[in-house]
Amino acid sequence: MEDYAHFGRNEVPLRTIDRTTGEIKEVKIKGLWSHFPIPAYQVLAAQKQWSAQRLLSCFVSFLGTDGLCVFPSYKTISKRCGLSPNTIRKALDVLEENGFIKTFYFKEGKKDRSKYYLQMCCWDSGQMNKQASASRVPTSKCLDCGALVDRGGYGVSAGLGKIHYGCGGPVVGLKALATVKEKKHPSA
Repeated sequence: MEDYAHFGRNEVPLRTIDRTTGEIKEVKIKGLWSHFPIPAYQVLAAQKQWSAQRLLSCFVSFLGTDGLCVFPSYKTISKRCGLSPNTIRKALDVLEENGFIKTFYFKEGKKDRSKYYLQMCCWDSGQMNKQASASRVPTSKCLDCGALVDRGGYGVSAGLGKIHYGCGGPVVGLKALATVKEKKHPSA
C-alpha cells in the first residue's frame, strides 16, 4: 500500500507498508511537503473563514494511510475542534464551495452518515477552483502568456528554470520584474 505526496503534477510515494508486518519499507520525499494543507489554509485565512480552517485541520487530524477520506460524526468533530453543529455545517459549506472537500452521503442502517473526501487542491494551488484561486496572491508571471501565478502554477526544471503549467512558458518572480522595471525607468 502506498501513500502519495503530490508535487505539482507528479505523485511521489511517501512510504510502502508491508501489510503482514506493518513495516515501513521506504520513504522517498524530496522537497518540502506537509500533511497539513498549507495552500488551502492560506485561502481560508484570506477569506477570514476561521471555523472552516479549524474544521480542515480537524479533518487532516483524522487522515490515515487509507487515503484522503475521513468520516467523523458531527459529535466527534465537535469534541475535536470545539465547533457547534450549526458552525460545522457552515464550515462544510465553505470547504465545499472552495473545492477543498467533496461530501458523500449514505445510509448505514437507520442512520445517515457522511464521508468527506479531501481534494488535492488543498495541497496544490494549481488545482484550485476560481473561488479559491481568487484568494491566492500571485508571486510570479509567465513571460509567454502573461498569466499571474502563485507557487502552485509552475514547476521548476533543472535545466530550464521555472515553467508555467498552463502554457509551458518561462516564469519570472514579480519582485524580479519590478527590479528590472525600476532599473530601466528610475523614477525622479
